[in-house]
Amino acid sequence: MAEIEVKIPQFRAWYVSVFEPRAVKGDTSGKMLYSVMACFAPGTDLTPLKVAAGKAAELLWHGNAAKTIAHPKFKPLLKEQATLLDANGDLLPGAELGGYYLSLSNKIQPLIVGPNGQPTLDPAIIYSGAYCLAIAGAFAWEHPTGGKGVSFSLKGIQQVADGEPLGGGSGRAKLGAFAPVAGAAVHDATGLFG
Repeated sequence: MAEIEVKIPQFRAWYVSVFEPRAVKGDTSGKMLYSVMACFAPGTDLTPLKVAAGKAAELLWHGNAAKTIAHPKFKPLLKEQATLLDANGDLLPGAELGGYYLSLSNKIQPLIVGPNGQPTLDPAIIYSGAYCLAIAGAFAWEHPTGGKGVSFSLKGIQQVADGEPLGGGSGRAKLGAFAPVAGAAVHDATGLFG
């Protein structure tokens, strides 16, 4: 499968699963994927995604790429955040009218980079609500029963700014937040809490 590599514009990360893979919803085969949903602010220039998708479609469908993409059964590349609703029909916290989102996933763990440009495995760096950049591979696909589309494999992700955490919870306390208790026994927990 040929991929067109593309830098994903800044987005707010939702449903982050880049440290541990998750089962694919509705898939009974046991397939596990690393993934993140990239939510773009209204007005974000998404041209690089559209160009990469067009090139990926051309690789698979050659001269029929434009016709294939225009077909009503073609799976849309970008989806409107206005469709991100709770059970009451209200917009989910963090979703923005006029914004779009894109799902990124991969069978292998992506490179995870902090704001300093260095690799990290600290889940406090990439979380739902953080602002990120990503490197992805656009690829076209065709399935006998699942239709046709262009998807993006997640190759790398970098946090560029903190954001209000989404989905409840606010993270854990930082190591060193508690003072030692006088007379307490010392236990070596090196490496347990990073």
